[in-house]
Amino acid sequence: MLLLWLASTLLWWAFAFTPLPSEPPEWLSAARHACFGSADNGLPATHGWMLLVLGPASFLLGIVALWGPELPAALARAVRGRAGQCVVAVLALAVAFEGAWVVRKIEAARAVSAWAQAIHDEGTLPADYPRQTAPAPEFALVDQHGATLSLGRLKGRPVVLTFVFAHCQTLCPLVVETLKQASQESDPTSVLLVTLDPWRDTPSTLPGIASQWAVPGAFHVLSSHRVDEVLRVSERYGVTFTRDERTGDIAHPGLVFLIDADGGLAYTFSNPSPAWVREGLRRLGRTHVLAG
Repeated sequence: MLLLWLASTLLWWAFAFTPLPSEPPEWLSAARHACFGSADNGLPATHGWMLLVLGPASFLLGIVALWGPELPAALARAVRGRAGQCVVAVLALAVAFEGAWVVRKIEAARAVSAWAQAIHDEGTLPADYPRQTAPAPEFALVDQHGATLSLGRLKGRPVVLTFVFAHCQTLCPLVVETLKQASQESDPTSVLLVTLDPWRDTPSTLPGIASQWAVPGAFHVLSSHRVDEVLRVSERYGVTFTRDERTGDIAHPGLVFLIDADGGLAYTFSNPSPAWVREGLRRLGRTHVLAG
């Protein structure tokens, strides 16, 4: 009974934390959400944690109450045989794999929490924050309107550049939200959202991505028909990332670049608040800041 309890608990936690494929079946996503919910940081909601912890714990207490005195001797007999040892080894491996999935999920949640804190942190940009002088690497990609947009075409006004992707459920929506929150005045500055997932974020999908993020008119979601063209852009800006070939998940830094009116790479921010973005643009000589 104890081994059966452990196996069922592992299956229950696997249902909550197993990485889903890049395009999971709709019923699977709906079932997971119905059982465990989803907090803002991507972890299960409060009721989900209660089901994950209290459900198995209550069954374990029942087993101990009914067979407590017999459990030590029964376990010792079970692990003496070859079959019992194999079962224990399989369960130990399952615990290790699921532990890795849970740790990965918690690490992603911490990153999301850091972004959420940054979004609400209206502290001022330090006066001595370094301004760079190197030219911003040139590129030309396709936006959600089907037009080819080059960085050189935008000279004469500051540009905000970041790297995100549509299937991201953690950092990327917060990056976009940061820049949308910074878009509150009347002087438009172009905001370029270059995909890190050109395999799925193809030019034909960009209108849907722009709608998904509800981006203002000055925002351009960018990709290309050629994967290598998009990857070269991230490489030239030093945005390193890793991609899980099985699930399509991408781990990447939350970098935001401010490019001045002369095409110079002026500021590089990591996890900036809207206030930092607005102040950075003000320092580039603008009398206003981002606008939708």
